[in-house]
Amino acid sequence: MILRFTLENIDSFKGATEFNTFPSSKSHNHDNHKIICDYATVLRMSAIYGANGAGKSNLIDGIRLLKAMVSTGSMTNFKFHYDLPFKFDEDCLSNPSELAIEFYQNGKNFYYHIAFDRETVYTEELFLSKKHKDIYIFSRKDSELKINPEYLVKGFNEQFVEALDRVVRPDMLFLTFIGQYYQDEIPSVTDAYNWFIDKLEVITPTYTVKTVPHIFDTDSDFSGLVNSVMPEFRTGISRLETKKEIIEEDNIQANEQLSFLVKRAKALPGEPQIVFTERPGIPQNIVFENGKVYMKTLVSIHSGNDGKETIMSIEQESDGTRRLIEYMPLLYNIMRNNKVYAVDEIERSIHPILIKAIMEKLSQSEHIAGQLIFTTHESALLDQKIFRPDEIWFAQKDTEQATQLYSLSDFNIHKTANIENGYLDGRYGGIPFLSNLKDLNW
Repeated sequence: MILRFTLENIDSFKGATEFNTFPSSKSHNHDNHKIICDYATVLRMSAIYGANGAGKSNLIDGIRLLKAMVSTGSMTNFKFHYDLPFKFDEDCLSNPSELAIEFYQNGKNFYYHIAFDRETVYTEELFLSKKHKDIYIFSRKDSELKINPEYLVKGFNEQFVEALDRVVRPDMLFLTFIGQYYQDEIPSVTDAYNWFIDKLEVITPTYTVKTVPHIFDTDSDFSGLVNSVMPEFRTGISRLETKKEIIEEDNIQANEQLSFLVKRAKALPGEPQIVFTERPGIPQNIVFENGKVYMKTLVSIHSGNDGKETIMSIEQESDGTRRLIEYMPLLYNIMRNNKVYAVDEIERSIHPILIKAIMEKLSQSEHIAGQLIFTTHESALLDQKIFRPDEIWFAQKDTEQATQLYSLSDFNIHKTANIENGYLDGRYGGIPFLSNLKDLNW
């Protein structure tokens, strides 16, 4: 679980700007959204609103960037696709960017902070976050590395720390180095590293789960959940199925891609190989199982008024329906797995009624295991029957073009207030301010 995330001098964030999932004392509904994380209580859901260009996607991208850097472990090996610092202040251009995150892992709250540019890690530190006073595990500033001896496994002393200090280059992340090569020597660091790798998922608008056909075929719990809720969304689909066909290798010799995937599938039994075609709307996997190579294709089943069933290609479904299908593994995992999902533009291509129905299901469930943080423009989700005021955040730029973040709980919101109307009326900010189009002769 993410407790808080802070960005400074990166993208549209100038000064240290915090997003958090702490409940407000003003909000008292949806107690099932709260979870205890050591000494703290946090919320399982957060929705972030803002005008185009306000910076809400930059918040998600900051989380994505931090995970990617930890996964890569080296600034020189990581590909930055843009300049990092805030660009509307000359002083910022020469200063490092900073990211910090507080998260819950294995019964403990960790706080990790890093200051960096495209080539160098200037500051990196990991703490155990406590109610009254944090305890440092390691601290690294410029070329000086300190490790709390209480968190070193017995047998490793100052000479070990000095050796690490020489080995870890200025472009490397110490968190990643320990998590990859010295997992048993500093277990707390390994715990924190594993959270980034295993417990944090960042999903962009182009996200697709290309192994859905195999998942649907092999996980009966997943297929059962999908087929129980899919008819409720009124897309015309009564259920989904995986069509399995045996691949005869003699028939595909002229197809280099399929031949390669068949060989790879045989080398990795049970692991789905993704088939890339010019028709991306057809999800297909090649899998070697039970001594045979299968092509698995997801299809939709429609029932007519006469009860007759018609099999359709997923490619024939609407963009919104395909997007809904792609989200099913995400929704399934949120309900089953203790992971954090940060999603940018969660409503993309999905009808407002459908996305609202999905959020209502998650909101009402007593069995959600994960945490969902997402950006959206969909005002239909601004409903106190779905979200608490402290779960709704807004991004808005100030006069310096810097993104500011604030929660709806900062306002005095009555439990019966129609917050969707208030938002669209501009009462809470986070909406575009348009010029008078009549003056532009529109």
